[in-house]
Amino acid sequence: MSEELDVLIREADKKKAELGLKPELAPDAQEAFQERFLYDSIYHNNAIEGNSLSREEVQQVLLHNEVVAGKPLSDHLSIVGYRDAFLLAQRLAETRTRISEHEIKKLHYKMLIDQQDVSGEYRSYNLMIHGHRPTSYEKVPYKMLQLVESSCGEDQHPLEWVAFYHLRFEKIHPFGDGNGRVGRLLLNILLEQNGYPPIIVKAEDKQRYYEGLQAYDGLDGNPRVEPMQLLVAELVCRQLDELLVL
Repeated sequence: MSEELDVLIREADKKKAELGLKPELAPDAQEAFQERFLYDSIYHNNAIEGNSLSREEVQQVLLHNEVVAGKPLSDHLSIVGYRDAFLLAQRLAETRTRISEHEIKKLHYKMLIDQQDVSGEYRSYNLMIHGHRPTSYEKVPYKMLQLVESSCGEDQHPLEWVAFYHLRFEKIHPFGDGNGRVGRLLLNILLEQNGYPPIIVKAEDKQRYYEGLQAYDGLDGNPRVEPMQLLVAELVCRQLDELLVL
C-alpha cells in the first residue's frame, strides 16, 4: 500500500469512527437524505453510461411516473430499472446477504427491464470495449465463481479489497450490457457490509473512474489496482463528510 492510499484509508476510518459517535438522525431527516441519495445515485450512474435525462427529469420520471417529451424511451426504462436494482441492492446490504452469482444475476435482471430476453444471463459471445477484450465468454462462469468465493485477506484493508473486487468484476464483464451499473451497485453492497457508507461515482468523477478501470486492464503492460483503490477511498471520505454535517 502506498503512503497516499494509507493516508486516505486512515482518514476514512477516522471519519467513520466520528460518524459512529454522532446521534442518529431524526426519521424525517434520514428519509430526506435517503431519498436524495437515491435520485442522485440513479442520475449519476446512468449519466456515466450516456443517459440523457437530467437530475430533475430523473426525479420527475420516478415521482410522477411520467415520460419526458423528446427523450428516448430506453433512457426512461434505464432509470426505472436502476431504481429497482438499487432497492434490491439496499436489501442485500441491510440483510448482509452473501453475494453469490444468483444475487448478481438478479440485480442484472432487475436493471435491464428493457432486455428481458438476456437480462440475468451471462453473455454468450466475446466483445471488445475501447480496444480491450474482456474475459472470453467461455471462461465467464468460472471467473465469476472465483470472484464470489473470494474474501478480504487478513493483510488487506476492506476498502482495498472492495475496490479490487469491483475491478475484477468489470474485467470479467459477465453481461452483454449493464456491467458498469451492476458493478457499482455491488461495490456499494460490499462497502455497506464492511461498515462504510455507499458512494456515488458522479458524472464529474467519470474520467478518473475510467482511468482506474484502464489502469487495471494493463494495456500499457503495467496493470495497476491502486488508482481505483485511491478513488474509492476518496469517495468514501466524501460521503462521510456529507454524513458528518447532517
